[in-house]
Amino acid sequence: MKTNFLLLLFPSLLLAQEYATLLMSSTLFILLLTLVFLLFTYTKKLQRENIKNSTLFEYSDVATLFINTKGVIVDLNESAKSLLGYSKKQIALQQWYEKLLPDENAIKIRHHIHQTLKEDARSSFNTPIICADGKMLACQCHLTSLPEPLRGTLLTIVDVTQERALKEELLRTQTDLTETQNALNSLNEQFKVTFDIAINGIALLDETGKISYLNRAITEMYEYNEDYLKHLGITPLLGNDEAVKALLDTAKRGEKIDKMHIRSQTRTGKALDVDLTLGYLPELKQYYMVVQDITKALAYTTELKRSKKTLEQRVIKDCLTTAYNRSYMEERLEHLIDVEKIEFGLIILDIDHFKQVNDTYGHLVGDDVLINLVNALQEQLRKGDTLARFGGEEFVIILPHATHSESLAIAHKLRAYVAALEFEGCPKITCSFGVETCDSSTDRRTLLLSADRALYKAKESGRNCVIDANALNASDYSI
Repeated sequence: MKTNFLLLLFPSLLLAQEYATLLMSSTLFILLLTLVFLLFTYTKKLQRENIKNSTLFEYSDVATLFINTKGVIVDLNESAKSLLGYSKKQIALQQWYEKLLPDENAIKIRHHIHQTLKEDARSSFNTPIICADGKMLACQCHLTSLPEPLRGTLLTIVDVTQERALKEELLRTQTDLTETQNALNSLNEQFKVTFDIAINGIALLDETGKISYLNRAITEMYEYNEDYLKHLGITPLLGNDEAVKALLDTAKRGEKIDKMHIRSQTRTGKALDVDLTLGYLPELKQYYMVVQDITKALAYTTELKRSKKTLEQRVIKDCLTTAYNRSYMEERLEHLIDVEKIEFGLIILDIDHFKQVNDTYGHLVGDDVLINLVNALQEQLRKGDTLARFGGEEFVIILPHATHSESLAIAHKLRAYVAALEFEGCPKITCSFGVETCDSSTDRRTLLLSADRALYKAKESGRNCVIDANALNASDYSI
């Protein structure tokens, strides 16, 4: 009976062994499929990160080259191509310091860089850079070693030629490169390093406009810490909600916003002028935002315009009275005669007995009389009339489009007005006037001589009067 039982059990054991073998094969197959799936998912994720890193590298406004551990150029972005004039084919697989640096700088800078990069992760230096056309650019360069697992170095190049030519101390707003080693994670390390060495503020936004990433430059620019600025969003930086929505909609339609000027302010209330660049990356479903601080540049431009205007005024204005000077008056007469070719009136006036004012009251009071007279005359003249100091206490008034009778009427009105004036701290004065009118046959010298002859006649006639040059004859003056 025991033998019969073993005979019955043996086939069952064989079947169980085959089933166990089959089960183990299935389990291994399922594990293999799982590993394949995980590997495929990880590969796709790496591809997406590579797309992100490549796009951000290309969109950077800073000229950037990627160099391997042997100092060989691997790649350069569009900004570098534009600045240096090299294509990737012309520059790739060459030692960067031999290709870009002058011979006298190459060995010295190479030694300095090697020593610096052993002690720190970055090195900055100023050097001429050789462009594709052979020209030299004065540049500020920054070398940043990429941390593990990345291998290589980022070389960023900033052209400072124009900044030095304008005013070096006022245009250093783009020389502060910032960097941080706080990794987002191992997969976006290269992307983070590229952004955090940028001199401009950079932010990434999701499709709803919520900030997903900020670099250090933008937090320093607006004086917020990263977490609080992420909580606030971009509305306080760019305006109101409606304006932000319009900007995001424009970017999502594929219309890149490039260097749009926006007036904003920092957390502490300081005025901040920025140029905004905003675009949409459909493959990543994210917006990118770049802000460049132009506050100092705008302030310098405004000051430059104001200084230019002041300098121009000093060239054409009398420094004491602020009336136009003789040089400008003569240029104005020539323009009216030779270019505009219009009829106009000319009045020459002189303060009566002005020497007695200086002798009696002193030259400072005499200066006050001149200043007060110019201010008073300016209030009575028409828009477009020109009042100029001819010399000493003598002034010229140019009256565009005025007929001879109109010019005489203006002179009589001014004579009576001046005679009735009382200046505080100054004696009363009167003026003598000579009046002439320019026609198409008159030149500048003849016009001034004729008006001056009439003024001389007014002085002879007892002063404080108006003499018409047309009413004189040749015997009334000699010169």
